[in-house]
Amino acid sequence: MPEQDHVATWTELLDGVNCPLCGPQPAVNDYKFTIAALSISTLYLARDQRFRGYCYLIFDPYHATDLAQLPADEYGAFLHDLRRAGNALRSVFQPDHMNYECLGNGGPHLHWHLFPRYRTDPRWGQPVWAGWLNRVTLDAREYHEMVERIRAALTTFS
Repeated sequence: MPEQDHVATWTELLDGVNCPLCGPQPAVNDYKFTIAALSISTLYLARDQRFRGYCYLIFDPYHATDLAQLPADEYGAFLHDLRRAGNALRSVFQPDHMNYECLGNGGPHLHWHLFPRYRTDPRWGQPVWAGWLNRVTLDAREYHEMVERIRAALTTFS
């Protein structure tokens, strides 16, 4: 079977075979924009902004798939990064609530989805994944402004 046609098995995904979240990430790709490297993870702005301010926080040091795998110091650092990122998003976007999701059954590499939620959003009171919503993309200037505002907010939270 040609390499490009190979679909990774669950075991391979858990082992990090061709993990798209391992190793250096491009500053920008079809899914995300780099905001900032934190203590043990990197914060990215999602290109899909159906929930304004939606970000990813990806664990950087190595391939890990479960919070329980992390030694206590790395676990603490990752959760500290999560709190710092959440505080920055709250500061910038003033949401009515924040949702944090660490799933991993689709892409088994430790990462968080950070969703600022607003009473006016189409899924208020429901999980973000329930039902289908059309992808929302912004123009380059809007993404750049959001990234810069979040970066500035991160400097006020340690």
